Formats: sequence, structure tokens, C-alpha cells
Amino acid sequence: MSHKHYLDWMQLALDDALPAAQRQELTAHLGECPACSAAWDGLQRADRLLAQAPLAAPRPGFTGRFNARLRQRRSQPQAVWGALALGLGAVGAAALVLPAGVGLLWTLAQLAGQPATATALFNSASAASQVMLALLNALYVTARGVGELALVSPLAWALTLSALGATALWVYVLRRLSLQGLRL
Repeated sequence: MSHKHYLDWMQLALDDALPAAQRQELTAHLGECPACSAAWDGLQRADRLLAQAPLAAPRPGFTGRFNARLRQRRSQPQAVWGALALGLGAVGAAALVLPAGVGLLWTLAQLAGQPATATALFNSASAASQVMLALLNALYVTARGVGELALVSPLAWALTLSALGATALWVYVLRRLSLQGLRL
């Protein structure tokens, strides 16, 4: 037989928070169960001793030290959340910018491999504009290729959605931190 609920009722009875019906059931049980009766006697003695004990005064300066620690603990989560927000923002921004940067570097590497490219860049402004048009065209083709690959690849969708989610979370946390800063 489990006596746990009777022990819980004993605690409530000591605090005068036990309803009358349960109080009667507890009294009946205490008359029948020697183990619970002994526990009840011990709890009543401990309650009387605690009620008779003088209250201890805090050491001088306790309130000031407590308030200082409380302010310190309240400021620590802001620093942690701020660092986390900046980190997630950087990851989100990198996830959005990285494909375009890789495409640009790949195109530049392809152009640098052509010996005529360097000559054309330094010899003629029209050739330089044609190279710029070719570069923009290459960026367009790269972005279109990455886009077409992303449409059929679940991993690309997951990375894009997680980058957007991380960026949204970053903006939300920064906004919350700035609002908390205004309240202080």
C-alpha cells in the first residue's frame, strides 16, 4: 500500500491547507497506521521547533550584494543571446551569399585561364566591356544553373530554408535585445 499521498496530506495539514474531508480521512488513517502516525509526530515536532527558532538576520550589505548579482545574472543572457544572434546571422548571410560568391570565383578562374583575357583587359576598353558582359553572362548562367539544381535538390531547399530561418531568427533576437535595452 502506498502512503505517499498521506505524506503529502500531512505537509498540507501542517500548512493548514488540507480540505476538511481529506483531513478526516488522514486522521482515520493515522489511527490505523503506526508508520504514518510516527511520521506525523516527527513532522509536528519539526514544525514546532522551526516555529520557535529565532529568525536569523542577514549579514550587513546582503541586499546590495544580492541586487548586484541579480543585475549581473540578468545581463549575462543578453550577452549570450547577442553572440548567438550574431553567429546565426553570419551563418544565414553566408548561406545566402556563398553560392553567388562561388559562382563568381569559378567564372573568374575560367577567365583567368584564358591568355587572351588579360591582354584584352589591358589593351582595349571595348574588350574590357565585352569581358564584363561575358562575366555578367557567366554569372547569370551560373545562377540559373544553381537555381535549376536547387529546384530538384531537397538538400538545396533545406539549406536555403534553414538559411532564411536563421536570418529571420537573427532579426527577431536582435529586435528583442534592442527592445530589452530600451526598457533598462
